[in-house]
Amino acid sequence: MGIEGNIKDFPLIDVLNLLSFGAKTGVLLISGKKNDESLTGEIYFQGGKIVDAVCGKKRGEEAFYSIFLMNEGNFTFKTQNINITPKIDKSFDNLLLEAIRKADEIKVLYSKIPDLNTLLETNPNVEASEIRLSADEWQVLNLFKEKKSIKDALKLSPFSEFETLKSIYLLLSFNLLTKAEEVEIDLSKIIPKRVISPVKDALSILGLSQPKTTCDKVLFKVDGVKSLQDIANELKISQKEILNCFIKLLKETKIIANISLERIKSIERLTKEE
Repeated sequence: MGIEGNIKDFPLIDVLNLLSFGAKTGVLLISGKKNDESLTGEIYFQGGKIVDAVCGKKRGEEAFYSIFLMNEGNFTFKTQNINITPKIDKSFDNLLLEAIRKADEIKVLYSKIPDLNTLLETNPNVEASEIRLSADEWQVLNLFKEKKSIKDALKLSPFSEFETLKSIYLLLSFNLLTKAEEVEIDLSKIIPKRVISPVKDALSILGLSQPKTTCDKVLFKVDGVKSLQDIANELKISQKEILNCFIKLLKETKIIANISLERIKSIERLTKEE
């Protein structure tokens, strides 16, 4: 039996129950989103029992729980022989009950912590050694030695989403983590310089290379004297447009700038959030 559909029209929990009740063997492929992040996953069935799951770098139960939390996307079940060593030992009912419990607890945690795009950093004014933390909680705290969004920390954490969120909530409660200051960008103080490219510069001088895109026009204006604000004013483009081009040209190594790597990362995060 092959089935396919959309999670919104046919909830994943109903699909899982259908495959289990029908004692199906095969793989359920899911492509969807969780917290606006694209995810793909696979759940392996053997005689109606879930024996393994894969989602990103996760495998087994943790992968299954990540897939279970997807709130939108499409699924396809393919009937096929499964010849793998089982990574999941729980019965179908117990696995599903645990997934539902974790989903409920995660919803509560999300309601207690800031938005996922919020930048957090360790609080230097609090002595962490005076507070008892588990080894796992220390690892989560160390994720924020450099300013980082909660969303990025979840991606980097070696622990499950639930365990990581629980640690972040605890660390915020102890004031060991604090919201990072908002990035203030003064375009008038950012002065980009062109990276020398003899061939392209010669073509430009000869008038054989004319700017076509907005970012090409920005590059054409870069002379090592004009600030980003000057260039934005001349081209009559918004702050968002000039910053997007600024990051793009930096990545293409067409320009260099008089600002720190940390500030560049902050600007890049800001442009992505917008």
